Amino acid sequence: MARQWEFVQTAGSFKSCMAAYFTLIVALCAVTFSTVSHARTLIIEGLSEAPLKWMVDGDPRGIDIDIMTEVLNDMGITDYRFQLVDNGRRLLHNAQTGNSDIVLTLSQNSERSQYLNYPEEAHLLLDWRFAVRAEDRDRITFNDFSDLARHRVGAAAEYSYTDTFWQSGLDIEVVAKNDLLIPMLLENRFDVVPVNYLSTLYETLRNGQREKIAFIYPPLRRAPYYNVFSKASDYPDKDAFLKRYDQIIRTMRNDGRLASIFQDYLGPDGLDWWQSQHQN
Repeated sequence: MARQWEFVQTAGSFKSCMAAYFTLIVALCAVTFSTVSHARTLIIEGLSEAPLKWMVDGDPRGIDIDIMTEVLNDMGITDYRFQLVDNGRRLLHNAQTGNSDIVLTLSQNSERSQYLNYPEEAHLLLDWRFAVRAEDRDRITFNDFSDLARHRVGAAAEYSYTDTFWQSGLDIEVVAKNDLLIPMLLENRFDVVPVNYLSTLYETLRNGQREKIAFIYPPLRRAPYYNVFSKASDYPDKDAFLKRYDQIIRTMRNDGRLASIFQDYLGPDGLDWWQSQHQN
């Protein structure tokens, strides 16, 4: 009977040791995964375009920067670097060759999808909207291009806007540079001009012209934009990163952090813009 009890004790001790050993192995694997996942500096690149991203004395700022920083903080990743490059060709070349890991704020197309991994979640939708003088906000509306037929419409050369805009039959006066449109609108040389809503809103807030213009809703064009991962990157566990990224963006959308970031840079207009993206 004593030997049987001793055997039971030994078996129990063996099971306890095996359980402890298994727990230790799991813990070591978790530590190893964490170490490997953050084994080198994560390189994040983009083009300088306020208010999404720009540098001030070498420090990155902007909506994209704040969103990605929140994501990385939630992931526990501290070894990363933001780099802004001088042109789109170089930006995409670096992603194709694996010299960068993440590219900030790109639209999706079949060509880019060959060398970039897109997440499921777009962190923002970018609009092209018609701008008018503030006093015309109730007089000029846009639901169809025929609504603009009686108005002087300006546009910038080499901007695609949409095919339907150029084929609309409107009498469109084309100017050489996009940054001429708002000044010419305010000088009463145009009644309506299509603009990148986000950058125009930010610029007019900075230069004191925001109260002089109004933006017509709905947008002329709206498209989702993504923070994307280079397929050529050798950063560890890219699939796990993208899955976690999607989860965090959904959480930030639901807990108000995304809206708060937009409002930080754009004031009440930022909140209105955010809410318009989620209208049914």
